[in-house]
Amino acid sequence: MKAVIRGAAVVAVMALALTGCKDGSTPAKATAATPPATTGGGSSAPADGEGVTPNLPPVWVDTTGLYAALPSDGSIGDVMVGGDPVVVQGEDAVKGCSELTTSPCAGIQAIGNRDMEARGSADEARVEFTLFTFATAEEASSTMKILAEHERKESAEHDEPAKPVTLDAGADETQAMQDGDSFEVVMRIGAVVAHLHAGDTELGNVEYAAKVQIARVTSVSNGINPDR
Repeated sequence: MKAVIRGAAVVAVMALALTGCKDGSTPAKATAATPPATTGGGSSAPADGEGVTPNLPPVWVDTTGLYAALPSDGSIGDVMVGGDPVVVQGEDAVKGCSELTTSPCAGIQAIGNRDMEARGSADEARVEFTLFTFATAEEASSTMKILAEHERKESAEHDEPAKPVTLDAGADETQAMQDGDSFEVVMRIGAVVAHLHAGDTELGNVEYAAKVQIARVTSVSNGINPDR
């Protein structure tokens, strides 16, 4: 039941894309993302010849990059396919993010979503991917924590409280939970929040899907086409 309720809510929110892409442009190939300018800092070059840790910008994906960062058909398993990815930005992203996460969503830049399921009669596994890209890692972290708490409360309202599970996909922060055969995974890598909602599958499959999602976000942030 929870999967149906969440699916309907996300579909309604992401329908805002019909007004969000007002210029009628089509997705372009992923390019190197340039994060919003930040103040302060200086040269990170070593002054005394000793090695230092580079002052690299956080992982960040622009609106166009979200199309490529979302999983493609077959990228999380030969049988997993989905419809076209949907991306919204501007005021639609602010409204959509607030409705999906119950957060003020300060710094939200864009939202991307793609729902995938097993084709044919292989099984009934389904994974929904939602990406939120923010101006800063701090803003992403704040929204990620609020979203995770929202998912826990929603689970408790419709059924027994979800149980926390351990999952490592290489993200900077991760909160994952299981409610029967339904999983919610909320992660942050740099200034990007990734939310996976999975049903009719196992934890190992969810972890693999989460790893693929984080890897794709990282690739696009570095200007690499993850489907090359």
